[in-house]
Amino acid sequence: MVMRVVCVGNRGSDLPTSVRSISPDSGSVRFDLTVGAAYAVYAMAARQGNLGLLVLNDHARPVWSHVELFQFADATLPAGWGFTTRDEEVFGIGALWGYRSLIQKPSHNAALMERERGAWKDFLADNEWAMREGPDQAKMRMLNDMFRSGRTFRKAPDMGPGAPVTGGGGSSGP
Repeated sequence: MVMRVVCVGNRGSDLPTSVRSISPDSGSVRFDLTVGAAYAVYAMAARQGNLGLLVLNDHARPVWSHVELFQFADATLPAGWGFTTRDEEVFGIGALWGYRSLIQKPSHNAALMERERGAWKDFLADNEWAMREGPDQAKMRMLNDMFRSGRTFRKAPDMGPGAPVTGGGGSSGP
C-alpha cells in the first residue's frame, strides 16, 4: 500500500501564513514539485509543530516538504512503517514515521539528505515496493539504476542547523 499525495502548491507563497511566519521560506521560493502531480510519501516528520512529508521531488531526490503543499489521495499508513521520537539537531525533527532505516538508524536522515551512498542503499532497499507500485515507479527505477551503476548523487546544499524540514527548493532539496 502506498500513501499518496497530490501537490497543490509549489511556492513559499502557497504556504499558510502560520507556516511562513516560522519558516525561512518566502514567497519567491519555488519547490521542485509539480502542481497536480501525485507523489508517494516515504515518511512523515514532526518539527516544531509542523508536519513534513518525505517525497521524491521532480529531480527524483528525497526531500522534506511541508504537508500544506499537498492533498492526501490515500492517507493510509503503509505496512512496515515504524515510529520513533528523536532529537535531530540539524533538521529539528522530534518525531518520525516511516521506513525501517529511517526509524532504526538515527543518522540515516542526515546521511540521506547528504546523499551518502550507504543511506541511498538503505532507502532503495526499504522502499523497493515503489519500483512496482505508486506514482514514483520511474523515479525509483532511475535511482536504482544509478546506484547499481556506481554513479553518485549530487549532494544537497548545506542548510545549516537552522534548516527547515521542508526542502525541495532549488534542484536538490535539503
